[in-house]
This record gives sequence, C-alpha cells and structure tokens, in this order.
Amino acid sequence: MKESTLATKVMIAILCLGVGVYLAIYLFRGWEDPLLTTYAYTYAQDLGMEATGILIRRETVLPDAGGSYVDHILSEGEKASAGQGVALLYSDSSVLATRQSIRALEAEIEQLEYALAFGTQTGSASRLDAQVLSSITALRALTAGGDLTALEDCTLNLRTVVFKRDYTYGDTAAASQLGLLIEDKQAQLRQLNASLNQVSRTVYAPVSGVFSGSVDGWEASVTPDGLDELTVAGLSALLSQKPVPQPGAVGKLITDSTWYFAALLPSAGTELQSGRTYTLNFSGDYFGQIPMKLERMALDGDQTLAIFSCRSHLSDTTMMRVQTVDVVIRQIEGIRIPRKALRVETETITNDDGSTREVNHYKVYTVIRSQAWGQEVEVLYTDNNFYLVRPVDENASDRLRAGDEVILSSADIYDGKVVR
Repeated sequence: MKESTLATKVMIAILCLGVGVYLAIYLFRGWEDPLLTTYAYTYAQDLGMEATGILIRRETVLPDAGGSYVDHILSEGEKASAGQGVALLYSDSSVLATRQSIRALEAEIEQLEYALAFGTQTGSASRLDAQVLSSITALRALTAGGDLTALEDCTLNLRTVVFKRDYTYGDTAAASQLGLLIEDKQAQLRQLNASLNQVSRTVYAPVSGVFSGSVDGWEASVTPDGLDELTVAGLSALLSQKPVPQPGAVGKLITDSTWYFAALLPSAGTELQSGRTYTLNFSGDYFGQIPMKLERMALDGDQTLAIFSCRSHLSDTTMMRVQTVDVVIRQIEGIRIPRKALRVETETITNDDGSTREVNHYKVYTVIRSQAWGQEVEVLYTDNNFYLVRPVDENASDRLRAGDEVILSSADIYDGKVVR
C-alpha cells in the first residue's frame, strides 16, 4: 500500500512538471513575435569632412571706463546704434541688486498693464493658452535637440506668458485696483532709477554694430583685412595661440554684417570649389547648420586652407571663435532601412560561353496586407546601423516607398508568404 502511494506521488510530480514545462514553452512562444517590422522613411545623409577653424569678424572693443562692476544693457547679439547705451558701470556691487529690482519691476508693470488692457476677455485667455503651449513646445524642442543658444530667451518668454495668463484668469473684482497698483509700481521704478543714475556711468556705442559681452583677445589678432594673405602655415600658427582678453573691456561691437570662417581641411578638401555655397554643421557653442560661401582655397602639403563667408546668423555666433565643424560637400537622399531589413539573394547566371557567374540582388521585404513581398533595391550608403537605398526600378508600381512596413526578421521569408 505504501509503495503504491509513493509511485502515485512520483507520477503526479512528473505530470505536474510536464504541464509546467508545456505552459512555460506556450507562454514563451506567445510572447515571442517571429515577425519583426519597422517603417522605412526618407532620409538625407550629409557627406563631408571635419574642419577646425576660427571665426573672423570686424570688431571694435569697448575699453574699460573705470567701473568695477559691469551690467550690460543690451543682450548678446542685439543690434546697437551709434550713441546708444550698451552697458552701465558701478563702483559698488550693492548697486547690482538695485538693477535686478528695476528689471523685476519693469516685468511686473508690463504684466499688470497687459491685464488692465485685456481684462478677463475669453478670447484673450484662449490666445494666452495657445501661447503657453507654443512656448512649452519650443522649449522642449530646444532641449531635445541639444540647442541651448536660445534657451534663456525661451524660458523668460514662457514665464512672462504664464504670468499674463494668471492675471487674465484672476479675480475680475481686482481689475479696478490694477490702475492704482501700476501707478505705485511706476513710482517705485522712478525712485530706483533715480538712485541708480547717481552711482552709475553709461558706456555708449561709438559706432553702430552687433553687441557682444564676450571679449576673447582675438579681436586685434584676426581681422578680415588679412584674409587675402592668410596661408595654411599662418592659420596653423593662429590656432595654436592663446590670446589674452583686454583687461577691463566691457564688451565689443561687430561692425560688419559679413563674417568669415577660416578653416584647415585635409588635402581631400580640394574637391571643394571656390564660389559655391556649402553647409557647415556647428555643434559646439551654436548648434545648427549655416550656409556659407567658399571665397578662397589654398593647398599646402596634406592640408587645405578654406575661407568661407556668410551674411546671416551673426547674432547667433557672437560668442564663437575657434570651432570644429563638419563641411558638407554633398547629400545622399534615399529610403532609410535598418541593416537587418536588407537581404542578399544570389543568382547564378550562365554566360554565352557556358561559364557561370553569380550576381547578388539586394531585396527588402515589406508587408502588403498580410503577405510578404520583396522589392529589389540599390544600396546608396552604408552605415553601422542603417542603409540608404532606392528602388532599382523607380517607376514600378510595387517599388519600395517611404512609409512601407519592412520586415526585419522572419524565418524562411519568400514572396507571397502569409506573415499575419
């Protein structure tokens, strides 16, 4: 009786183990999707070379005027006219706190005046909601793209719009008090400005130009006047220098709208052509692409001197000097697919003389309704993670198109196979 009971327990244990293994395999197969797909899309790949160079501008340094503390009136990259105040000089650091209070009051007065002008109008509130959403989207785009050049302005704009929105949705009974509140804030502002004028001196722009608070010492070393005589050796020597900024300088003015970028490229840069416009990809202090005209080239050994010019993006690049960029020579446009999506099918062809040769055909299989169909493609560009391809027959009705669902992995794939 005891032996029968032990045998029964062993059989039950084996049965339970078998059921457990079966369920595990069933669940694993249920989770495993043998068909992996993604979507193809149009993509442009930049082809070029890396270059290190220096930005050259016509600049006027604003020298020290005897102040220990400097407060810039103009923002970085802001245009200044001749005779306009660009900076305030203080002898006491405590005055900076007064200046900050003035700015806070000016912003608050602006918000109060907006609330008084628009009240609690529904249309105005709706417009502010849209502006808040737009500002948040712009801020998200800047941070996601790694472009922090306009981050401060975007943040300040978002804060101002949020404040205006709060006033608009505020208590309508308080609207009658806004006028008195504005007068009180303006009185405080006049008092602070009066006290500030007594302990500060203003620095005025001697000429018109674009203001920059950054003085790096290159202002006198590199000027557009010396570009015609600049050589590979001369630029190499410049890039190895470490200039010292002028002591006490309060900023500078860029007095010409045309600026230059003198760069050293490998000898392969000789495929560039003077007079053409090329795209330079900046990724340091400024994140973006700038089209620039190639003015002059000079080859010396294994290096090429290239001088580019530009009449735009001046306000975005005022703080930049020595930069490493990518010079885009050409672009390849095609359909981007992952490497796993490209399949090689070999065809054996018999020649007229009886000999044979093998020809490789590159195919991408896509899902059409519930079946897999292969489209032959030509490989335009190879990367570690993807291929750029185009259809062999671009007029075929069943050619590969951007937006097609391409198959990454599936066992024994062939035309017409039901995959779903």
